[in-house]
Amino acid sequence: MEISFVSTDVSLKTISGVGEKMYEKLSELGLYTVNDALYHLPSSYRDMTIIPISEVNPDETATVEGVVETTPAVVYFRGGKNRLTVFVTVDGVYLKVTFFNQPFLRNVLSIGDTVMITGKVDLNKQEIKGQSVSKDSDETLKVRYSLQQRMHMKTFQNILKKIFETHPIEYKLPDEITEKYQLMPVDQALYIMHFPESQEVLTHARRTIKFMELFEFQLKIMERRKKERIRNPHYIVDYDNDQLKAFIQTLPFELTEDQKKTTNEICRDLRDNVSMHRLLQGDVGSGKTVVSGIATYAIKTIGEQTALMVPTEVLAKQHYESFTELFGDKLNITLLTASTTKKTRNDVLNQLADGSCDLVIGTHALIEDDIVFDKLSLIIVDEQHRFGVNQRNRLIAKASRRNVLYMTATPIPRTLSITTYGDMDVSTIKTMPKGRRPVITKHHTFDDLDIILNMIASELNKGYSIYVVAPLIEESETIEVENVNEIFEFFIDAFGKENVELVHGQLKADEKAERMARFETLEKKILISTTVIEVGINVPNATLMLIYNAERYGLSTLHQLRGRVGRSDVQSYCILLSNPKTENAHMRMQIMTETTDGFVLSEKDLEMRGPGDYFGVRQSGLPQFKVANLIEDYRILEHARQSAIVHVSKGG
Repeated sequence: MEISFVSTDVSLKTISGVGEKMYEKLSELGLYTVNDALYHLPSSYRDMTIIPISEVNPDETATVEGVVETTPAVVYFRGGKNRLTVFVTVDGVYLKVTFFNQPFLRNVLSIGDTVMITGKVDLNKQEIKGQSVSKDSDETLKVRYSLQQRMHMKTFQNILKKIFETHPIEYKLPDEITEKYQLMPVDQALYIMHFPESQEVLTHARRTIKFMELFEFQLKIMERRKKERIRNPHYIVDYDNDQLKAFIQTLPFELTEDQKKTTNEICRDLRDNVSMHRLLQGDVGSGKTVVSGIATYAIKTIGEQTALMVPTEVLAKQHYESFTELFGDKLNITLLTASTTKKTRNDVLNQLADGSCDLVIGTHALIEDDIVFDKLSLIIVDEQHRFGVNQRNRLIAKASRRNVLYMTATPIPRTLSITTYGDMDVSTIKTMPKGRRPVITKHHTFDDLDIILNMIASELNKGYSIYVVAPLIEESETIEVENVNEIFEFFIDAFGKENVELVHGQLKADEKAERMARFETLEKKILISTTVIEVGINVPNATLMLIYNAERYGLSTLHQLRGRVGRSDVQSYCILLSNPKTENAHMRMQIMTETTDGFVLSEKDLEMRGPGDYFGVRQSGLPQFKVANLIEDYRILEHARQSAIVHVSKGG
């Protein structure tokens, strides 16, 4: 994330001492301007507090003070690598110190010099594996920059000192914020980040820079939100409330409290003169489809259209079947995907253009240039993180009223709800429909395969269906995991070819659909699959899911897979088959067996994997902060958000 510390950013060429060669080295690091250099913060800080040799623990990295006793000797090896050896006396102990690939130290160290050496101390061998050395006894914190060996740390710090001398930092946080949260002035904090005086002062400076980054980010989100919230009387959807209530009363079930609440939120949006920009999040099977269906019917009451865009053909067909069952003949619903025949596609296009189609459900095929709507007033995007921003915007551009409802079955952690999704209103469904039983999740190792096969046989004998998930399609020499084809053959041997179907991502769309259909119609009772079933298949008869090598998945993916079972009032099971080799993997298996709450899991998943690896983060354009961490600094993030809201409300 870029922050402008100086109002007039100038080239580093203008800094005294930066010639063409030095500028070339700086530019190779991506540093072209004063602002770039100021924000190139240290990658780490090393505590240089001097410790008496007697207090150093075995194999501990520590800083000790000693006197140089010998002239440094350098030995060179193949490939230009080298080792420098020097002997020093530390607190009366004579020690050998070795430095690798730091030959320049022979020009720094002289007999009789008092030096501070940081490294791994081994008193038994009476040696130190040196990492760095300094003659400055006042230096208690040593900064390290990512300079890719293009220049010495001191050289870069000298450039920074000249910048601070000649280019005063102009960025300031509002006074009321620095006072309320006891922050440093930003110019002081930035200087300390580069030239720390002590750990205590550095901690204060880091907190200030973290707040600054998160405050600026929240301001950008609010600016984006303001652009989305364009007020226009044309956006008001004056739906027929009586017709909508009558439709809801015809539903064969009662809405949960969360479904009622989210329905009201969406209906209020439709009646507002600001375009809707709302995220509807709910766990797998929580009833988001019904809520979006009610919104669709509201649009139908004024004779206008809805488009539902989903990431896969399988999911598009599932939604088509669900909405057809929900509405019966009350709506004219069409399906449009890449595999739609030319004749059918032309029919759909004509219905969209003349307004006779009330709801079109499709994949990215909906954004083609030749698709024109009569009056598109509501856009629903399911699993929106699977689409790029440009794809979503191309569909939105086709609408006459830009009301957009995003849906996700992957609950959003609270951190991301005010960052990645901070420009949206968020509706949440947590309560599950009546009669649903939580899926029982168990973790088994491969030694328990016979027990698992008996469980599968028991479910099959009751007439139920089984999912088996495998992570890879082809054998890999580098990753030892069970192969989907091997598992397919294994289950054929165990339960007969007539009962087992195989689906994976390399199949053509029509072949995949045919095989899925055989499982959905119960012609086949066991489906061996890769994670293509993560989203987009609904077989209430399925009561058991077996996930091979479960340690290879994050919590969110495991939870999405588990959501394929437990779709009826029959008790269902999820078996995690895994021999986890890391503490992190063990923890994921334990968490999955302890909770079925997707919101709890999403928080744990983000915590364990970090923001950079969590689903949707990269696609969503979440900035890379220099200092702030969305997980560790959540409290600062909340304070920064509140401060940004107040600042904007005051006209800042």
